[in-house]
Amino acid sequence: MTTYNTRFNTKSSLHFGRLSLKNLLNYSPNLMLWGGASAVGLFVFVEGWPLFQQTFFNKIPVVGKHWEQAKPEES
Repeated sequence: MTTYNTRFNTKSSLHFGRLSLKNLLNYSPNLMLWGGASAVGLFVFVEGWPLFQQTFFNKIPVVGKHWEQAKPEES
């Protein structure tokens, strides 16, 4: 006697809305590119702010001296 399945055999995968793990892996290079571009854009925007110059930009190894402030000598 042969038995037949009357239901579909489905396997649910991990997902958040329409975003599944497979989709996230497919979109990851594009997301990294846009994230990096956003970070660079943010650093260009705050480049003139003294707080960011002292906190971040002065500590860049090769080009950090570009943001050092010339201190006048006191007599």
